[in-house]
Amino acid sequence: MTASATPFIASDGVSKTYNPGRADEVRAVDAVTMHVDRGEVLVLEGPSGSGKTSLLSLIGCMSRPTSGRIVVDGRDVAKLAEGALTEERRRRFGFIFQQFHLIPDLPAIDNVLVPLYPTEVSLREMRGRALGALARLGMDGKASRKVRTLSGGEQQRVAIARALVNNPQVVVADEPTAHLDRRLAEELLVILEGIHRDGRTVVIATHDPRVFDHPIVDRILEMRDGRIVGERRS
Repeated sequence: MTASATPFIASDGVSKTYNPGRADEVRAVDAVTMHVDRGEVLVLEGPSGSGKTSLLSLIGCMSRPTSGRIVVDGRDVAKLAEGALTEERRRRFGFIFQQFHLIPDLPAIDNVLVPLYPTEVSLREMRGRALGALARLGMDGKASRKVRTLSGGEQQRVAIARALVNNPQVVVADEPTAHLDRRLAEELLVILEGIHRDGRTVVIATHDPRVFDHPIVDRILEMRDGRIVGERRS
């Protein structure tokens, strides 16, 4: 981990409330103050419903807080206009989702290209980037294969290539091992270790001990009922 005096990402009293003022109102994140140092691997650990995925979406610029501040590299992103927030998300973050969210009838390379649209970069350069990301994960030979014809492990690699195609500073992973068997989970952790060695910051939401007990992890924040209730070094 490379720590600095000023955190790379920080939340200050952040709350996220869904359906405010209604009978089904839910406060998913409750006045959370936390930080992520540049270059560290941070885990948000907790059971389903603890708020870790909602907090992950806030610090990854995927949603806005109901109250509080989210600061990324010195910039209060919660105040950004929608277009600027989208650009901040595209420029800095790559996302790995537990369900992969791939388009099954499109080839692998077209799935990897998705985060590059819209852009001023030429299609030739975009395809070059996508092939490079697939090659890093040993998938360049299956770039033209439709996703539905790939194995679970191959689909996982396509999803990771998609997360890396924009060369993000931060890789955000939401329950990445939730639906993986032991072999695929171990394979994913090896890939994440390589991503971290490249100098990227990695933030993972999980309740899987295989993840938060792994040597790659620098720090663990334990969440319950939308709040951080503990912090420990791995």
